[in-house]
Amino acid sequence: MRRPLASYTVAQFTLVGVAQTIAVGDGANDLPMLGEAGLSVAYHAKPAVRDRAMVCIDAGGLDRLIEVMD
Repeated sequence: MRRPLASYTVAQFTLVGVAQTIAVGDGANDLPMLGEAGLSVAYHAKPAVRDRAMVCIDAGGLDRLIEVMD
């Protein structure tokens, strides 16, 4: 399944809008998905992804995302 399509599928299944989803990616192939999500997270990502994401996590685990959500 293509990633942007997956975002829409998850949004439909959970009855939330795509703008209310979070996408996490690390490579250029993730950019379309990151562009559709309400919150885009670059996780140990390449520079092109870090430049376009709303949040960058370059050290530690995904639990660092909790800091953003607080």
